[in-house]
Amino acid sequence: MADLEVRSEKILAAIISEYMITGEPVGSRTVSKKRDIGLSAATIRNIMSDLTDRGYIAQPHVSAGRVPTDLGYRFFVDSILSPVELDAQEQSSIEFLIKSAGLDIRDVMRQCSHVLAELSRHAGVVTSTPAAEQTFKTIDFIKVTDDRILVVLVSTSGLVQSKMIFDEDQIDQQTLESYSRRLNRMLRDLDLRQARERIEQELTTERTKVDAMLSKVLRLGQLILTQGHPRELFIEGQANILAEPEFAQIEKLKAVLLTFEEKSNLLKILDKTLEARGIQIFIGSEHGVDEMESCSIVAYPLRTEETVLGSIGVVGSKRMNYQKVVTLVDVTARILTRHLKGIIERAS
Repeated sequence: MADLEVRSEKILAAIISEYMITGEPVGSRTVSKKRDIGLSAATIRNIMSDLTDRGYIAQPHVSAGRVPTDLGYRFFVDSILSPVELDAQEQSSIEFLIKSAGLDIRDVMRQCSHVLAELSRHAGVVTSTPAAEQTFKTIDFIKVTDDRILVVLVSTSGLVQSKMIFDEDQIDQQTLESYSRRLNRMLRDLDLRQARERIEQELTTERTKVDAMLSKVLRLGQLILTQGHPRELFIEGQANILAEPEFAQIEKLKAVLLTFEEKSNLLKILDKTLEARGIQIFIGSEHGVDEMESCSIVAYPLRTEETVLGSIGVVGSKRMNYQKVVTLVDVTARILTRHLKGIIERAS
């Protein structure tokens, strides 16, 4: 991205700052009156014309002022933005709210999305890691009734999946516990995709064909490992989108809300952060999802030294207050990661 002269940078920053507040196209008179630029109105108009030609701002109508483009926002975020710090009281409040959700990881993630939505006034999103990134921890078979077994699968990231299955052989609890031990030894340290593949491979061996007990163990494990591993995606604050003037056009609003509902495209965007370090900012068309081109997403990966836990983010209009949102997501991600790590260590 080309550098801008100091005065062009000041004009661009003034336009973006004003547009963030009002949501209305910004004219040269507004810049000269409301911002301490130190330039004449004629000079401001010339610079705005140059910024338009270079693609940093656009003029939606002939008689209108200018609005930032994706390129303009990107320059602002990369070269002008100075994130503000949250004070100690705000950080303590975030930590208290997240910890108040308890020790159930789903409840904690759901609460975190609520915290992000409330403090940003946009939509808060939190997602767990993909199944391929989750490492197998334990599988347990629990006798519930004479003909029902509860299968419980736990990953090292603390996420739990369960499935109730029919037990036509009426296996007793002691035998089920021996099945659990055998599978836990076999699948230790594999990710969930590898665990499924290992079971499928074992089921084809001659040893399994002549060992009825091993065959039964593998098929019980297969029932939960092949049922699919739905991603957890918690979204709060969708209603905040309704208040943004950019979404007054019903088609834009429907596209964004449909993306929230279907979730798959939002997951694709958030997954781009999993290999990253630190804050990731996707502005408009940068994230590659047409339905979300009116939005920006500020996201942060959740990871410990041992594993990837997922990612969190804020979804809102492109004129969001990046200074505040970047810091909010950063701080919240660090607090959430510490809390999740504590939960996982406690369960180990």
